[in-house]
Amino acid sequence: MSDDIIFLESTDLRVRVSPRFGVVLDGYHRNRQPFMRPFAAENEAFGPTDTACFPMVPFSNRVGGNTFDYEGRTYSFEPNDTPPFYIHGEGWKSDWTVKEQTDISAALEMQHVGDTGSPYTYRAAQRFTLDQNCLTISIEVENRGGDAMPFGLGLHPYFPRTPGMTLQAFAQSWWTEDEYHVPDRNEPLPETVDFSTPRLLPDHGLNHCFEGWDCRARLVWPELGLRVTIDADPVFSRYMLFSPPPDFEFVCFEPMSHTANGFHHADFGGLRRLAQGETMAARMRLRVDEIP
Repeated sequence: MSDDIIFLESTDLRVRVSPRFGVVLDGYHRNRQPFMRPFAAENEAFGPTDTACFPMVPFSNRVGGNTFDYEGRTYSFEPNDTPPFYIHGEGWKSDWTVKEQTDISAALEMQHVGDTGSPYTYRAAQRFTLDQNCLTISIEVENRGGDAMPFGLGLHPYFPRTPGMTLQAFAQSWWTEDEYHVPDRNEPLPETVDFSTPRLLPDHGLNHCFEGWDCRARLVWPELGLRVTIDADPVFSRYMLFSPPPDFEFVCFEPMSHTANGFHHADFGGLRRLAQGETMAARMRLRVDEIP
């Protein structure tokens, strides 16, 4: 596996990237504390969910029923996860090609041709760039199929969770979910998950899509002496918060361009129509600072 690892280093950060699955493996501040979840699967059998961040392309999250209708046609998917759902596209389970690499940046690319598993044909690209105490992840998708299709983008970073960790991330509402983890109702935020001001995560699990994000968030770890400020492009107007019970020791804060399962909303939940040759792109920037 070591031959696949790309090492990036700036004055303040050290980040490892792998073209296998197009992922960030881990990220450390110069004080040797992790600002992304440490990578523990140092073997050939690791999967994308063992890493610190994976891409979601050509859209994020689940497709209810693994099927949707669009512009007079019905499209279907074969499950790529358990329980039997098609989720997150192909990018997170594909090998990517290294297109450029320097000491502080790397550019990756992958392509998918529509098949029985997924009707999407596209090219996707990512760039990882360090600048002193900042990591920027850019992601792009181009429709290379013959038909216009609804596209979306997302990033799925994992962050360490400590007892004193707080999250601040404004949102206007959230989606409850059904037994299959598919959003079912858009409701006002309960007080326990209103992160407009910094607060601890609840002890129970969360797996919810939050609407009306202002594209800025902050995670603070008093035990690590670090905070991460997230700034995202306006394309990322929602976020998914996957927060298992505390004994899992991680939390996922996932910027997304569209509502989870937007395929089954009247407005497609922010999914963007791309004709052949059209593209969409988005960026997420993590700024890492020490705290007293």
